[in-house]
Amino acid sequence: MFALLYDPVKEIKLAKKQSYSRILLYLVAAALFETVGLLFFAWNFFPDKFSNDLLVMGVFGVLGGLILAHLVVAFFFSLALHVLDGKAGYYEGLSALVLSFVAPAVAVFFAGALSFIPFGTFLSILLLMYGYVLGGATLFRSAKEFFELDYAGVLVGFLITKFVFAGAVVGFIFLR
Repeated sequence: MFALLYDPVKEIKLAKKQSYSRILLYLVAAALFETVGLLFFAWNFFPDKFSNDLLVMGVFGVLGGLILAHLVVAFFFSLALHVLDGKAGYYEGLSALVLSFVAPAVAVFFAGALSFIPFGTFLSILLLMYGYVLGGATLFRSAKEFFELDYAGVLVGFLITKFVFAGAVVGFIFLR
């Protein structure tokens, strides 16, 4: 899993062999990393806002929300890219999203921990930039590999999925 931080292409090739258990394990591990990292940030910047109930509900809410969101978004991302290429399915979309989620999740974990030390916020920002750049690049590379599309096709599928979800969120907010 940590090979995604320094050699994502090798991990993408390993994930081409269909293994839901490996991908779901990566998803749960990355969600745990991100949840604990967000907890670190919350403890550092909002220490007076925590109660035990809020802490437990927040951890389980974020963890479950991250896992569920990736499973749902993977369906729609797979649908968009399947229409564009006609070859791959849900496993490939889920794998592309999960593999691209690992680097930002690990970066959030370590950035949250670094935020406690003096001048750690600057290092946290650099680490977050590294994680999100690597995650974005991994998303496009893995989707290109799994769906056998060029980068333009992957970008179109990504934008379709992103704009539909953004529209759904905006619609939900304004129609409440």
